[in-house]
Amino acid sequence: MPYYPQVNGTTQAFNKILENAFIKVCNVNRNDWDAHIPVVLWAYRTTCKKLTRKTPFRLVYGQEEVMPMEYIMPSLRIAVVTEIADRNVMEEHLA
Repeated sequence: MPYYPQVNGTTQAFNKILENAFIKVCNVNRNDWDAHIPVVLWAYRTTCKKLTRKTPFRLVYGQEEVMPMEYIMPSLRIAVVTEIADRNVMEEHLA
């Protein structure tokens, strides 16, 4: 297999992105990184890239991802579904 320095650099850049993401989501001892793999990869795949101005998800599947409301704003979804107007009542339901 021939050596391609460009691919090696791209791989190192991708690994650096993953490393920084794992540092942000893992605990202090960093012994739970394997539990965060799906979350980190989902975040990477759904982030718009500067070069293509598209998400990797869109490039692969041809459409934008549909993110469940629970991941975006759980408190807002609960407030809308249950029609809770008072923030204190809403926080009690979330606890």
